[in-house]
Amino acid sequence: METDRTQRLVRIIDYSAGAVLTAFLAVVIISSGMANIQTDAIDYYAIVQRITPGDGNPIVSNLHFVEQRSPGYPILSLIPYYLLSSVVEPFVRTEKVIPPPRPASPPTPGQPERMLLPSHPLLFRDVFFKNFYIREQDSWFEWKIIAAMLLTSYALLFIGLIFVVKTLALEDGAFLGASLAPLGVVASSVFMYNIVNTPAYATLAAFGISGLFGYFFVRGFLRGEPAAQFLAGLFVGLLVLTRLETVVIAAVVLVSLAVVRQFDFLRNYVLGASIPAAILLLYNLSQFGNPFHVGILEGDINLLAFDWSYIYANLFSPQSGLLFWSTLTSLGIVGLFLDGKRHTSILGLGSLALIAVILVRVPTMYYCVGQGMKLVGGLPITCPDNMAEMMELIRSDANRYVTVLIPFSTLGLRTAAVSALKLWRRFTARR
Repeated sequence: METDRTQRLVRIIDYSAGAVLTAFLAVVIISSGMANIQTDAIDYYAIVQRITPGDGNPIVSNLHFVEQRSPGYPILSLIPYYLLSSVVEPFVRTEKVIPPPRPASPPTPGQPERMLLPSHPLLFRDVFFKNFYIREQDSWFEWKIIAAMLLTSYALLFIGLIFVVKTLALEDGAFLGASLAPLGVVASSVFMYNIVNTPAYATLAAFGISGLFGYFFVRGFLRGEPAAQFLAGLFVGLLVLTRLETVVIAAVVLVSLAVVRQFDFLRNYVLGASIPAAILLLYNLSQFGNPFHVGILEGDINLLAFDWSYIYANLFSPQSGLLFWSTLTSLGIVGLFLDGKRHTSILGLGSLALIAVILVRVPTMYYCVGQGMKLVGGLPITCPDNMAEMMELIRSDANRYVTVLIPFSTLGLRTAAVSALKLWRRFTARR
């Protein structure tokens, strides 16, 4: 009787903490979410601009990296874009905001083109129904495009959280762990930075799609439902279409299903994944005239290299390492192997494969510390002035890439917590 009462109390605390943390995220987004774009986000914005109607000038003149970007996030942004176009735009008046001319000054030699756009801080809640003039490019920062991108990011963030909780409920009749998913998000300072300052990156979208894949993969494995297995393939394909490096997760799952002789699951998984593959071919054909265009594989701002100092910086350095800056995610990945279940072990192997890719994909800036700037595709890329700045870059990149693993690691985190509780009970019982 006392045990049942304790379990009910723990569940109430768990649910309440989950609700409070999720509400906190919503308040942060509404009050502080930014709409400016920079670096990666400029390319994603440019892709949406290219695949939607309109003949305006590009937001910047040199879009060298566009063909190297995975197009999944911009393609998904078409859904809210066309909803805004058909349901909202006919009933509102779009205001054109033209900033005053800035005083003439000589250009700074080697100044990076990829500045903050627009140049003044702009909140997500203030972007609607306003187009902002970009004088340097004679271009417009269009509210429909940026609103579609941010609505996609934030919607997938919360969809991901919901489906992580649903995944936990699949595994445990006495459901526990509702607070772990939002806790994993809030506990990651890098993820919170992306939520507030760079929501137009693909980070939030990848998290949400990963949450959807994790749910349907676990459901397909535990219940053998063909529809769930098909959707697992569909969403892992969309995940790869959004974050190319996650192809190693898709590959690990594919090989693992073959090894454990889940051939029906394997067939449905491949069928589901074929839809995003077809979308990529159509995208390549429409944008580059060749369905098998391989620009996405070039990635000339990164190198493949086995560098022990870089590996240490990504894993163990207090300034940048995953063990310090993504602690809960790291613990959760370990937890995926603790219960001996096949589906969690497969997700654990996929997680380790992604981390391995992160460890050997070295940014070119790592080898030009203190050298000012270097040109990549005609664009000036700023090299860190010192190793402290380089550690900041590694911290931002590595801990941003592993946010896609939070939906999986949450399963492992609950397993680790339950295992620790059982050990504690055994220890206290012996005393």
